[in-house]
Amino acid sequence: MIKQSAASMITGILLSMTFIGIALYILLFPDSAPHHVSKDDLMLYALLTGTYGIWRFIRVFLVRKEAQKNV
Repeated sequence: MIKQSAASMITGILLSMTFIGIALYILLFPDSAPHHVSKDDLMLYALLTGTYGIWRFIRVFLVRKEAQKNV
């Protein structure tokens, strides 16, 4: 059960870092997007994606803390 918990935590952290990385890429390199894409829409997408990544990161540690409390 500990291995499953560790694998779940690692997967959750990798997923959250992926979303945060995508958001940072969009925010830092907006000129790499096609010209017909609205910059405001890109900014909103980046903020939503980054927020989801941060939420996933926090959620991983909340689930871990809850699991430790139940043991």
